Amino acid sequence: MIEETSVLIVDDDDDIRYALSKIFKKCNCIVNDVASVEDALDELSANHYDIVFSDMWFHGTMGGEELLHTAVQQFEQTMVVLISCSMDAERTALLMSQGAAFCLQKPFYEDTCLEVLSKLSTLQKKAA
Repeated sequence: MIEETSVLIVDDDDDIRYALSKIFKKCNCIVNDVASVEDALDELSANHYDIVFSDMWFHGTMGGEELLHTAVQQFEQTMVVLISCSMDAERTALLMSQGAAFCLQKPFYEDTCLEVLSKLSTLQKKAA
């Protein structure tokens, strides 16, 4: 399906990280996951990722919105997908205007992930 796409999953819920990892690995993606925005920023500084799938809300000081802003400024080639239980149309529009590639309402299913991954892969090919 999609080859050699590197994906970083950022969520403080172990089950979400595990489920998303399984989905992306089925698509031949290179997958890594972390439990905090701080760890995500460290990982993005050390390694290139094509796509970041991140939750919006974390226990701690930084959330998905801060990750988005940093990624847009420092990791321009990385597309950010934000996920949340409270992703309404207004928040989605705001985050998309700030540079999010997609915003997804939890819960979502494998077919949604695959569709987003396919669309982002197409965008990457056009940009290259």
